[in-house]
Amino acid sequence: MRESDYIKDTPISHRKDYGQFFTPSSVARLMVQWVLNDNPTTVLDPAFGLGIFYDEVLKTKPSQQLQFIGYEIDKKIIGYLNSELNKSNLKINNCDYLEANAGSFDGIICNPPYMRFQNFLKRHSVLPKIEKQIGKRLVGYSNISSVFLLKALNELNDNGNLAFIMPFEFFNTGYGKEVKRSLLKNHLLKQIIIFSNEKEIFPDATTTVCVLLCKKDGKEDDIKITQIKAEDEISQLSNISSLYHATIEPSNLPFNKKWTPILLSLFSEQTIPEDFVKLSLYGSFTRGIATGANEFFALTKTKIEKWKLDNGNICKCITKSPQIRKAVFTEYDFDILYNSDKPVYCLDVRDHESQRIRQYIDEGEKLRYHERYLTKMRSPWYKIERRKTAPILFGVFNRGRLKIIRNLTTAINFTCFHAFYPNMFGEHLIDKLFVYLLSDIGQEIIKANKRSYGDNLDKFEPGDLNDCFCPSQNQFNMIDNKDAENVIEIAKADEKLAIQMSNDLIQRIINDAQQQHEHGLVKAAPLRYVTFTNRLC
Repeated sequence: MRESDYIKDTPISHRKDYGQFFTPSSVARLMVQWVLNDNPTTVLDPAFGLGIFYDEVLKTKPSQQLQFIGYEIDKKIIGYLNSELNKSNLKINNCDYLEANAGSFDGIICNPPYMRFQNFLKRHSVLPKIEKQIGKRLVGYSNISSVFLLKALNELNDNGNLAFIMPFEFFNTGYGKEVKRSLLKNHLLKQIIIFSNEKEIFPDATTTVCVLLCKKDGKEDDIKITQIKAEDEISQLSNISSLYHATIEPSNLPFNKKWTPILLSLFSEQTIPEDFVKLSLYGSFTRGIATGANEFFALTKTKIEKWKLDNGNICKCITKSPQIRKAVFTEYDFDILYNSDKPVYCLDVRDHESQRIRQYIDEGEKLRYHERYLTKMRSPWYKIERRKTAPILFGVFNRGRLKIIRNLTTAINFTCFHAFYPNMFGEHLIDKLFVYLLSDIGQEIIKANKRSYGDNLDKFEPGDLNDCFCPSQNQFNMIDNKDAENVIEIAKADEKLAIQMSNDLIQRIINDAQQQHEHGLVKAAPLRYVTFTNRLC
């Protein structure tokens, strides 16, 4: 009741500023059971919120004597908790946990705020204190949830239990390395709970989340992996420790490697075929051009004609993802967009003395575009990166199928796409690489490196794509150039048929790799992922 009233009375902008999304009672109960396993006398909640964990503690063990300490920075939430503040076993501190000398606790349970650490206004004064406390250097672009977790782990008593909700993406990020190192080095991580349908269980979450269950007992146990597909599975559980679908030895989860491919491989039939290599062997994906003021730099036909901008100071450019709706983008498609007055050109100033250009730049300065964060870092502010046309584009954000584009135009691209630039090994394989990226098999392998957000939204950074696996040069030689060209030609009119043709071509490579391995014609490749034990208890 408190949650529904609070959400109804509180603007989403306020909740976003504080990184708030609320824990379902079923998940809270599961986490509380873990924390209360060894009868703690003190329990900490570093981000108390509306008190869902405290409520579940009272329901789970109402007669147990323990002191519950919460931290909550949002005064608006405190206003909803007046009736709770008089409880003898509850103390709520209306201050920032990251600034507090909280002490040490037998149990810690938390759904931390979800926001980038750069958005935390006191980070410059708080971060050095936390680094001194935990004895670790933290990168400045950490998500604030990882800082909460590291601080909490340092405040957990020996033999204490901790349950934390974390964004799933941290398994793959640079800032997550220090978190993973701490979890492994001190043998803290005991179980990871993955939610395969987070929208049903966490309807308000803006990212895909998981639950980490930790215990400070110094024992190096295999890490249990649990996948929960529906909320009713949680209601049937009496002990989350008894439900796990796989176990992984800690040594098979290196802190400096991405964990998402390892974890997702446990629940996927897709494996990396023999002799596949990293895509970076053939070139690299790079972020698109960040202008800092797309509304100034992106140009329509009307704007070009109004300001009489000449071809020497503009260039073709894909400025928005929806501009490309087919897997192959041609000059004909570009002309349709241009004549429909879509912003498919970009300001590319080469003649600084042109009167028309000066007038347009002056107009931009009147609108203060030169004072934006990125523009004011450049000299001159209107000078953008020089880029070549990329033959393959990859959508940064995807739902379902990944957006792969064979770019047959001379257009460059903004940050809505990552651009693939081939090296000397990849130049003659562009069409075949596109076939692989378009195929269902290729897409499933690539998705192992995704960063998952809420509502089935997947994001890829250039490094995620460069680390993906694809066929070797010898394997690509099994595909005739004409077959690859035919896929591209078909994709212009019938993408579904082109995908099926791609599947057939890539399956040919997969079958050959399997046959050679079965007949001992190739040396067994090292395991790409981990050795694990499937078990459903």
